[in-house]
Amino acid sequence: MSTQHKSWSFIELIIVMAMISLLISFALPRLINIIQQAKQAAIVTISGNFSTAVLSARMQWEADGRPQMAKDNNIVNYDGSVFKLTPMTAKQSALIGYPFALLTSKTVNVNKITAQDCVDLISHLLQPAPLATAISADAAMGKYAFFGTVERQYGYQQCRYYQLATVSNYRSDAINVIAGHSFTYIPTQGRVEVNLHQTKD
Repeated sequence: MSTQHKSWSFIELIIVMAMISLLISFALPRLINIIQQAKQAAIVTISGNFSTAVLSARMQWEADGRPQMAKDNNIVNYDGSVFKLTPMTAKQSALIGYPFALLTSKTVNVNKITAQDCVDLISHLLQPAPLATAISADAAMGKYAFFGTVERQYGYQQCRYYQLATVSNYRSDAINVIAGHSFTYIPTQGRVEVNLHQTKD
């Protein structure tokens, strides 16, 4: 017995390609939308976990009897990491007992926190911790989940964490590590806020 293979005609191939193109044109925007929603959900979850960890560290400090060390820095051992906490200040708007740096950091003033302090916070407060860096060149390489910076807004120093999964511009392949979704943490306020970037890509 011989087996005969029917070959596709040119018209049949055109029809199949047209059907595939139609499916892609309908499915691709929906898929992109689902991916964007997943990225937004991810940063909302991470920022929520970060906020919970900040509050938990403060409650641990209260439970330990508000321990202090030299130069009036409050400290707490939270989940194996020792943090410096915001001190009592003359500014009534500043809150006491929120983590702003590791004990091993050279930073002694919450108003002089560094980008590395911000990276240390997310790396030691969260378990498991997402990979974060304060070096923009490293952030663009694709190894890290967050790029940490320090900014000043409304008179307060704050940490900003950019989600690196949302920084690529797929039309130009350009990388801008501060273009994606982010969340901020203001140690003197103990406040965490999410900032969703509205992309047109």
